[in-house]
Amino acid sequence: MHARTLALALAAGRAAFLAVGAAVTDLALRWIEFSLFVGLPVGAVAGATAAALVVVGSGEEASARQRAVGIAVGAFGIVFLLVLGVAVGVFSVPNSRTLTLATLVAALAAAGATASGLVEGDSPTG
Repeated sequence: MHARTLALALAAGRAAFLAVGAAVTDLALRWIEFSLFVGLPVGAVAGATAAALVVVGSGEEASARQRAVGIAVGAFGIVFLLVLGVAVGVFSVPNSRTLTLATLVAALAAAGATASGLVEGDSPTG
């Protein structure tokens, strides 16, 4: 495994853990008093799944679809963490708004990475 694959997998895992864990915790807050105990395990499973998708997508025997998913999940992770860090560290945006902003921007980046991969795969020269 290359260092780039490991970095993408770690970024995707952390981003999925934060995004899914925070969303589940917030959604369960209405019905469960200690909703963090629900959000953390669900976020951990999402993070492990995201990291595994990146690793599988970067393998030599991965299909084109697996590669596209791995690239999209990796792009989501990197962009999510960058937007989160800049919004909180530089602009001091409140956490609830930061998570929403980071998720939206990262989803757009993942869609862009997927679209870019589809365009490159359909080109007559590629």
